[in-house]
Amino acid sequence: MFDEMMKSLSGLLAENPLTDLLSLSYYSFPVVEVVHVVTYGTFFGGMMMLDFRLLGVGRFISTQQTMRHILNIAWFAFALANFSGIVFFFVTPWEYPVNSIFQYKMLLIILAGLNALWMHKFLLADIDQWDMDVLPPRKVRVSAFISICLWVGVVVCGRLIAYSSSYGLNYPALNF
Repeated sequence: MFDEMMKSLSGLLAENPLTDLLSLSYYSFPVVEVVHVVTYGTFFGGMMMLDFRLLGVGRFISTQQTMRHILNIAWFAFALANFSGIVFFFVTPWEYPVNSIFQYKMLLIILAGLNALWMHKFLLADIDQWDMDVLPPRKVRVSAFISICLWVGVVVCGRLIAYSSSYGLNYPALNF
């Protein structure tokens, strides 16, 4: 059922005029790819800096100060990365929705987002009490570690998409 839904989405996107515009342009895919990689790299770097601070690295800088400096840039980069990711759909709409590695990547992004929501809504509520402590509370450190694992998984999946069988390359180990 899920595969059928993804194939239907592919069909709808393939019939879109934007698909023709982007797929017929020699430069569209490389430009979109560069924007996606640079913005995701910026976001990923920001998240790693923040998560490592939440693990206790860089204790001489307050967590709140770290968040103030990083989050605005990181979320802006995340928005651009998502926009460029959506444009990827229009460049090759028949590829991404049916690619299992892409589906894992989307699942990891959702899980990382839920983890971030949980952290900001509940775990950082009492940040004033521990901001400059030697180590943040264990629950915060666990969430930061989970965040690192999830975002690394997103990056790994993003790279593996290029080598998956739906792109004409056949690496049996990647056929999930």
